[in-house]
Amino acid sequence: MNEQRVELFLNDRKFSFMIPYSDYVPFKKAEKKILGLIEQIDHTNEQLDDAIVYSALQLAIENEKLKTKTEEDSNESSQDIADLINKIEIFLNQ
Repeated sequence: MNEQRVELFLNDRKFSFMIPYSDYVPFKKAEKKILGLIEQIDHTNEQLDDAIVYSALQLAIENEKLKTKTEEDSNESSQDIADLINKIEIFLNQ
């Protein structure tokens, strides 16, 4: 599989992961977001694990909200298309 190793540094800790090449750009964007979230939290080195989990939860919540909104938008678009098709059929049958 086409994977590459990426590293994430938080304070003096290094985290290393293997990710698909296609996920590199999203990883870098997520990395910036995670670092930003952790910086917003006033934490000691002992609380770093809590800060990491909190940041992951915030990203998961945001992702779930976007997923739900996308699904709702898709359902709304499908209904709009169905309504439009119905109107066209009525027009053509007159």
